[in-house]
Amino acid sequence: MADKQESRPMGRPLKGKDRRMQIGVYVAGSVIDAMDSYVADRQQKKRGYSRSDFINEAIEMYMGDLGLLEEEEAGAEKQG
Repeated sequence: MADKQESRPMGRPLKGKDRRMQIGVYVAGSVIDAMDSYVADRQQKKRGYSRSDFINEAIEMYMGDLGLLEEEEAGAEKQG
């Protein structure tokens, strides 16, 4: 029987204090196609870039535009 410490969660490891949770969304096929095209282009420049990375960036940008992120977080996103 494996130790609890040996078991690994699905997906990427946690980064810093952020939690990661799996969610499900329904998206039009044309949106997925456009997203996958962008992700494929970015993967050539930045190894390991994924749909999840794209979605997280898009959500953070939109939340920043709406003023739903703390000022520090919004500034860090624009610089990063």
